[in-house]
Amino acid sequence: GTMDGANIEIREEGGNDTMFIFGCLEDEVPAIKERASNGNYPIDPRMQKVFDIIRSGRFACGDNEAQTQFCGLIDKLCNITAAGTWDGDRYLLIHDFPSYVSAQELVDKTYADKAKWASLSIQAACSMAKFSTDRTISEYAKVIWGVEASPRPAPTTKAAA
Repeated sequence: GTMDGANIEIREEGGNDTMFIFGCLEDEVPAIKERASNGNYPIDPRMQKVFDIIRSGRFACGDNEAQTQFCGLIDKLCNITAAGTWDGDRYLLIHDFPSYVSAQELVDKTYADKAKWASLSIQAACSMAKFSTDRTISEYAKVIWGVEASPRPAPTTKAAA
């Protein structure tokens, strides 16, 4: 995944080896957007090939509405001077694509080593206790929502008939 949101905490708990991170970091975004506004936002040839196949209509299967929507999405992504804005590639997908491909290649290589994959999987699973739903909901209630727990009354027992 990208190095944002919960992935930051998950990586802190599980370690660098248990995650496959790709994409730019938050502090890199302004410079990427600046270069893009000057027309420097290259599209990886592999991604361009995908765009070309989609534009050919291959995935729309004759559905003109779907084809129009697909092409509109690609047109927006390819508005290179607006990368990082709602008028372009808002989430910098084009920028992050080569990094994603490299990360996926590392996933494939790591998975091929079954013992290493099993070890990393166990390590990752063992480091997830902090992310239990009970703890997360309790923390959100206190920190984000500002609410206290409301104890549920104990059930009453009825006499046997």
